[in-house]
Amino acid sequence: MLHHILSTMMRPAVTGYYRDVKPILLELLDPIGLRVLDAGCASGANGELFKRAGAQEVWGIEVDPGAADEARRRLDGVVTGDLTGVRLDALGGEPFDAVLAIDVLEHLADPAAALDHLTGMLRAGGMVVACIPNVAHVWVMANLLAKRWPQKASGVFDRTHLRFFAKRDMVALMEGAGLEVLEVRPYFTRYRSLHALALVLSLYVFRDYWARQFLLAARKPVR
Repeated sequence: MLHHILSTMMRPAVTGYYRDVKPILLELLDPIGLRVLDAGCASGANGELFKRAGAQEVWGIEVDPGAADEARRRLDGVVTGDLTGVRLDALGGEPFDAVLAIDVLEHLADPAAALDHLTGMLRAGGMVVACIPNVAHVWVMANLLAKRWPQKASGVFDRTHLRFFAKRDMVALMEGAGLEVLEVRPYFTRYRSLHALALVLSLYVFRDYWARQFLLAARKPVR
């Protein structure tokens, strides 16, 4: 109950932040014919992306009632609730082929417990695709050197973030849930020109420090 209350208080209202969509996710997972769970689906924009790309069925879980109502217009079904409190029988009863955790784990008091729960709803061999902000970004380091931590409405300094991860922490989080990490990809921006600029400024060697977020693809082992 406390976790649910914290999640409700700490995530922003339905704004452009809740409607963000990342087409690059389709490069990590081909959704054709898959049953997909969009965990922390917000308004359902990423789940809708997967539906349009051929997913057979997309369900969502969202703690914010307003965002959940909007997501219901896009997805096959949405449950309003906390990620760790929603059971598989409320989501159609069948294990999922893939779980999306896009810009959500950093908002949770216990992301490891949430990821464990979500992994439990995956079939053997199923995939988790996550997107997590990079606390080792150069702008974070610059602000720390200036002895400050800004409070923003979105981005790395989002005031609603409860947990913080650098690249290796993200991998450890996935592996701690029993997942095999297949790919870790730096994400700079959706805009190609800015993406190219970030790579140039990083001299390529330091590109991980210019990544705003990392995209991770991980698989549940077949036992």
